Amino acid sequence: MIKALYHRLLPNKNNAPSLPDGSSCNSPCIFTDVLRDIDTGLIILDTTEKKVFFKNGHAVKILEPLKAAHDYEGLSALLCNDLDSLQQPGRTRSRQTIIHYEHRVLGYTVYKIPGDQRHISIFIQDITDRHRLAAIDEATEMMNNIGCLFSGIRHEIGNPLNSIKMALTVLQNNINKYSPEEIDVYFNRISGEIGKMETLLKSLKNFSMFETPRTSNIDLAMFFDNLMQLLGADIQSKKIEFRIDIAPDARQIMVDPRALQHVTMNLLANAVDAMAETPNPLLQVRSQSRGNVILLSITDNGCGMSNELARDVFKPFFTTKPHGTGLGLVISKKMLSQMHCGIDLVSEKGVGTTFHLTLPKSASKAQRADAPSGKSRENQRPSAFAC
Repeated sequence: MIKALYHRLLPNKNNAPSLPDGSSCNSPCIFTDVLRDIDTGLIILDTTEKKVFFKNGHAVKILEPLKAAHDYEGLSALLCNDLDSLQQPGRTRSRQTIIHYEHRVLGYTVYKIPGDQRHISIFIQDITDRHRLAAIDEATEMMNNIGCLFSGIRHEIGNPLNSIKMALTVLQNNINKYSPEEIDVYFNRISGEIGKMETLLKSLKNFSMFETPRTSNIDLAMFFDNLMQLLGADIQSKKIEFRIDIAPDARQIMVDPRALQHVTMNLLANAVDAMAETPNPLLQVRSQSRGNVILLSITDNGCGMSNELARDVFKPFFTTKPHGTGLGLVISKKMLSQMHCGIDLVSEKGVGTTFHLTLPKSASKAQRADAPSGKSRENQRPSAFAC
């Protein structure tokens, strides 16, 4: 469809195009009129003559408020840094890309026409409002989680405090009647309740760790080699088979290594606990390339969980462990979201659980050097197109 519309717009031997400069059109130009009026911005660049070949009204409306130059050089700098994927066999379009520019959020995709090495077309939309609504939804969810968190804190601290208060009241009224052994029972009870609160406070301290992530380029293969030096002996002592499969094209990520280590160790510890009763425990780590992200999977063949439990694992203070705080996965999800990462799980009771982490790929040095100033870009990679 795009190819048909595109060639109706491009000049050929038999007809001239209908262009914004007023050029005549000697054949039906209905497709050109459609392209002019659609509510998606369309820009066509001539990479040979280095000029803007076509720009419809919606594209002008989107770009007009921006300070960036609207000529070939300006549009190339703004929108043409993600074209290397077009060089792959069978690919006719780039990945969908999002850029933040002057308080606006723009989404666009770059297309090439099969057999045409001269022109590229860019479909662009202003998705600022959509992003704003998504941010509102995220903020609402966060406030709900905070409310749940404070409710849980009140409960988790209130119960030990009540137990301590009751024990002290009993001791106060009977200190002269009880034997040293009986008094020790109450002191041990008080000490145990204080220990519960200390565990909770330690978890809450982790909740505020790495509030400002310091991301850097991380090699996943080296990351897990180092992690195994910390956890390898413990995993081997439990007779767990541990397999690590890091794909060559899914190694380089951009995250905070401290936060990733915290998250990964928590997930591995959960997996080890889940396999406590498994006859032949198997723990697997695997990475796969998925467009502009890397999917890191951590799989165990432990007890698994039902769909109902799986829906609640990221809620504050939800736990299936007798001595768990229910904050481990909440903290992990928070750390990942601060690094623009994601986490999800698939679990089946009696079969096992897989946690999927979505991690951003590292940007190349060339891309970071060539990126235009004044904007931030998602899914940005260096261009291999003569644009």
